[in-house]
Amino acid sequence: MELNHILLFTGIATSALVVLQAFQPQTPGARARAAIVLIASTLAWLLARPIAGWLSAIVWCALLVVPAFLRNRASAAHYQYRPSGSDRGSAVPVSPVVLALIIVNIAVFILELLAGGSTNPMTLHRLGELDTHSVIFRHQYWRLLAALFLHYGPIHIFFNLFALLLLGPALERQIGGFLFAVCYLVSGIGSSIAVVLLTKLRLLEPVQLVGASGCIMGVVGTWTGFLLRHRHAPLARQRLRNIFVIVLLQLAFDLVTPRVSMSAHLGGLLTGFLLGLVVPAKPVFAERFSFPVREERRPPTGP
Repeated sequence: MELNHILLFTGIATSALVVLQAFQPQTPGARARAAIVLIASTLAWLLARPIAGWLSAIVWCALLVVPAFLRNRASAAHYQYRPSGSDRGSAVPVSPVVLALIIVNIAVFILELLAGGSTNPMTLHRLGELDTHSVIFRHQYWRLLAALFLHYGPIHIFFNLFALLLLGPALERQIGGFLFAVCYLVSGIGSSIAVVLLTKLRLLEPVQLVGASGCIMGVVGTWTGFLLRHRHAPLARQRLRNIFVIVLLQLAFDLVTPRVSMSAHLGGLLTGFLLGLVVPAKPVFAERFSFPVREERRPPTGP
């Protein structure tokens, strides 16, 4: 699916969810702006189909994305962790593992370009795409991991890395860099294994897949399991609602996009969810997720 269609789908789907009050709580202004985006997207599709996605994206960003970003930034600042002691010097949070993963993915993408092109089937197969036939019959299990760092074209890698940049840093700060890397990689491998198992059971046709989307859905799943355990923490319920919408959008996108593997996404999501149910928070954040137990004071008794 070309970028024009992706942008159009994103604008229509998210706006429709806002109108239906999938994001709670909603203000009448947000719903009105979402309705305007829907109308503008429909008119663009009817009158200027070749650039409908781009027009929809402009209106969507201006009326929904930018106001939501400013609102969430103000809301997050209300609950911002205030460091003390030696932590005061690091006011800006750093996500080294997310940064390292972005660098590795970009480096591998450059390797694809040098090796023959990121859309060249022979190049992708040689570098390690998830070819289920090769995994099942030739036992090339290294493809379960290698395929997670390959991407089909610049649009593919851009959206995956953009999603990682949006969803990853906050989770890395909550659980630490090492556990974040484990969740990311294990979820990706889980997505690959799910596709291979379904193919072996003949529930799927043999496929060739590349991309980090299974890992990204694993991050979403880890967030879900983690927030369910700490659902009484500030903003936890709001984040769970947002994650629910993200999953719905992804499933809807999978249904209308033939080249996208829903099985890989669901496999990564489920693996990440199971990890999120057990992964601990960093000690500094664990204090925020715990609630003090009120001690019962009894009158003193005699000797």
